[in-house]
Amino acid sequence: MQDATKTKWLDRIIWSADVAGEALLKYKLGTMPNGLRPKIDRLFVDANGGPAVIGRVMELGWEVFDDAKIVEIPSKLEAVARVHLQYRPWMLNCMAGASSTGFMEHDNAELVDGLKRFADACHEFGTLPCGVTVLTSKTPEMVAREFNGRSAVEQVLEYAAMLMEAGFTDLVCAPEEAEAIRSDSAFDQLNLNCPSIRMPDTPVDDQARSRTPAEAIAAGVNRLVIGRPITNGVPADNLQTIIDSLQAAA
Repeated sequence: MQDATKTKWLDRIIWSADVAGEALLKYKLGTMPNGLRPKIDRLFVDANGGPAVIGRVMELGWEVFDDAKIVEIPSKLEAVARVHLQYRPWMLNCMAGASSTGFMEHDNAELVDGLKRFADACHEFGTLPCGVTVLTSKTPEMVAREFNGRSAVEQVLEYAAMLMEAGFTDLVCAPEEAEAIRSDSAFDQLNLNCPSIRMPDTPVDDQARSRTPAEAIAAGVNRLVIGRPITNGVPADNLQTIIDSLQAAA
């Protein structure tokens, strides 16, 4: 039986399991602890027969974060989301830049904002709607070039306001942006899910704005999205090391 401390931290960790490839489909709940949620991305879904693999993973007992990062013209965003929602993932995301009209209510349903329609569809299926803000793989220079001189913090704060208005419960950002969001009580109801989490002795790989698990929690992150530091080696042992580090810093 898992102790209360481990259970508490498991609820705040999402295993970015898509890096494990097909091995994820062979895991049983007895191999990894109950309560851990895996994230699977578009590459994993495409490599395993399409969105139906979400259902296959959930049949193993997992609550799945469907990291689809849906990118679509706003009028089609809801329809694409429903292809995934039929398998009832725990959480589904789209790119926060999918806003369209800005109307959160309108007599003409076709004029309701794409983000609002996405969030409403997720709520209909009991799925948490999540918006991806500025990718954590982007350096400050890349962010400034893409967003007309804005910093990641400035752009993420704008996205956070849009997502809140549209009815999103969750967003994805880097820990440094999480700290800025947490400084404004208007965003208290938003859950912050942060990738780019690395242990002190772990390479950052393709991440540009990285923090340790303890640093991210201190910044106000709700859930840590962790891939290679769990997957590379013995996942269950790596996970315990991460939990021990969080407990030691608590």
